[in-house]
Amino acid sequence: MFTQLSVGYVRNRTADWFWFVLLPPFAIAFALFSEVWLSFVALASVTLWVTVPHHFGTWCRTFGLREDWDRYRWRIIIGPCAIIAGVLLGWNLAPLTIFLVALLWDHQHSVMQQHGVARIYDFKGKSGGPAAGKLDLWLNIVLFVNHLVTVPLWTELWVQQLYVWNIPIDASTVRLIHTLSYGVSILYVLYYIVRVVGAVRQGATINPMKYAFLLSSYGLWYFAGWQTNSLLVYGIAHKLMHGLQYLVIVYWFLDRKHRVTGVKPWMLPRINVIGFVAVALLYSAILQLLLLRPFSEYGFGLVEILAPSEPRPASAISVNRTYEMYAFTVLSSTALIHYYFDSFIWKVRDANNQQAL
Repeated sequence: MFTQLSVGYVRNRTADWFWFVLLPPFAIAFALFSEVWLSFVALASVTLWVTVPHHFGTWCRTFGLREDWDRYRWRIIIGPCAIIAGVLLGWNLAPLTIFLVALLWDHQHSVMQQHGVARIYDFKGKSGGPAAGKLDLWLNIVLFVNHLVTVPLWTELWVQQLYVWNIPIDASTVRLIHTLSYGVSILYVLYYIVRVVGAVRQGATINPMKYAFLLSSYGLWYFAGWQTNSLLVYGIAHKLMHGLQYLVIVYWFLDRKHRVTGVKPWMLPRINVIGFVAVALLYSAILQLLLLRPFSEYGFGLVEILAPSEPRPASAISVNRTYEMYAFTVLSSTALIHYYFDSFIWKVRDANNQQAL
């Protein structure tokens, strides 16, 4: 019965289990701890320690390797310019639209990261049938969209937004949407199982690490959305899982690239964990400095707990509109450019990427 299993690891058994299977439960536990013991500043701290550095991973991957620059030169030049121009225009004409575009692209980016790692597992295990890529892609889309549509945390948000758009919706309609979403999801999962069983009967193999990884990932998203109904818990758990897994993938990719070909990104003085983390955190600190944000945000709110500051009058914390536009542009542009680059630099079917995976 186990002859149809073909176990393959992105790095090795210990590392894969730690970063791709056990990290999501740890992220949830840390998020729950933050909700009880820390202030909302903890979310900003996770952003500074994890999310911003994982953007650096993209810059290091895209701009740091000469071969990527040679292959994607015009995409790398024109894309960011168009994105920055679009953000500036959107700030003045339709800031809510830009926000929604960034939010939706962020969700799509999250789905594609999990799908990409699943594809790596099939590549490393030489598993999955010829249709595994498309089947996995739609499995990720269906499960993720269902979680956005049905869990209480997101249901509350999209119902509120419909009212903002003057589209009132009653409880019975919400229940109907939930039922339809669950129905589609259950039908697709059954279809997926039938296709996988059929592929196995025709000689394909299964990498169990892929399914352990997907189960852990969606377990985090569904648990955080169902059991906590807290943006703080969801945000911290999601950012820890997404950002740390991305950083790990980038480091493993660059490390193997260096060992196989001798090439290393110019942004890193040495290919080692300490150097990679140090430069990533330096990038985070520079961005925090450019945004004129307090470095106390690195402290998970402990600074406020240990040494609470006196409340300041409203006039002292008013923000100049020019600075608002500047900060909005920097934050939105870096995130959108990150999503944009990742849409084409990580194709698992690419021979150059396979060499370093």
